[in-house]
Amino acid sequence: MTSTTDVREFVVNQRSGVKGLVDSLKLTTLPSTYIQPPHRRLTSDNILSSSSQVPVIDVSNWNDTQVASKICDAAAKFGLFQIVNHGIAPVELKALVAAARGFYELPVEERSRYWKGSSVSVTAWLTTSFSPYKESVLEWRDYIKFEFLPQRDGFDATWPPVCKEQVTEHFKRMKPIANNILSILIENLNSTINESSQQTLMGTLRMNFNYYPECPEPSLAIGTGRHSDINTLTLLLQEDGVLRSLYARATEDGEKWIYVPPIPGAIVVNIGDVLQIMSNDRYRSVEHCVLVNKSCSRVSIPVFCEPLHDSVIQPLQEVLENNEMARYRKVVYSDYLKGFFERPHDGKGTIESVKL
Repeated sequence: MTSTTDVREFVVNQRSGVKGLVDSLKLTTLPSTYIQPPHRRLTSDNILSSSSQVPVIDVSNWNDTQVASKICDAAAKFGLFQIVNHGIAPVELKALVAAARGFYELPVEERSRYWKGSSVSVTAWLTTSFSPYKESVLEWRDYIKFEFLPQRDGFDATWPPVCKEQVTEHFKRMKPIANNILSILIENLNSTINESSQQTLMGTLRMNFNYYPECPEPSLAIGTGRHSDINTLTLLLQEDGVLRSLYARATEDGEKWIYVPPIPGAIVVNIGDVLQIMSNDRYRSVEHCVLVNKSCSRVSIPVFCEPLHDSVIQPLQEVLENNEMARYRKVVYSDYLKGFFERPHDGKGTIESVKL
């Protein structure tokens, strides 16, 4: 497997993923298919030395006005924060990570049964990189995505047996946490969540098992490229002990990044583009990326709260009451989603495309 074409054929078209590539070859150098151009790499010169900027919020009492204030402040200033004492037991989170690793430890033939486009499940599919048919350079990541089915309380018998119970239970545990955070953020905009807005804020729930294998030359690669999440809210579980992986842009202005460390039992909360649009920039979606490691693999598990596909996304009337000008045009979420996946990760390009 010597050429770029051979690698891409094996990883993408033969459905082996980057995990299959690492398992089948003893790589000492990074295949050219994965070598990112210099401007897409994150270097130590751009990383701020302190990660203390990332707020850590104790949410043991959701009714505490100080909790609400801290969440809204973090959503406005940083676009992300970590929550602790959220009620999910550490043993449950560890079981979920073990289930994710269990999936990627399956034989490649078993994993490939879930490959996007021909998956044995209509609500779970596996792929590699981000948008592998659109990218000239691939990201060093595989991921399987699960979609929550409310009518079945989340459960889908076609999900991989090695993880379907843990996926189902994690969806159930995360849903009320997401609802609590969104209620706080929407009330801060002088609005409330009703049945209709509930469908816009979290009518769809999805979950990824992201897998980042060991990388022979991590400084040349990227695990997940620079982007903001396009959905409403993301609740991310990082694997304990794997350091220097997740980074977020410190400001909208400069090329400075802050490290988001894994805190045992914590959940990272990202504000997505939909909330930035609905709040008319009162909240900010945060650009972030993932680096890879030479000595170990890493798992991360985000839950994405998303609008229903036919939802119309626009600034809330409540934030425009005092003759404030809307900063974004109306957009149907399915169109927004399509635009996001039609190109490689490109920072905040998708939200920029709907600015007035």
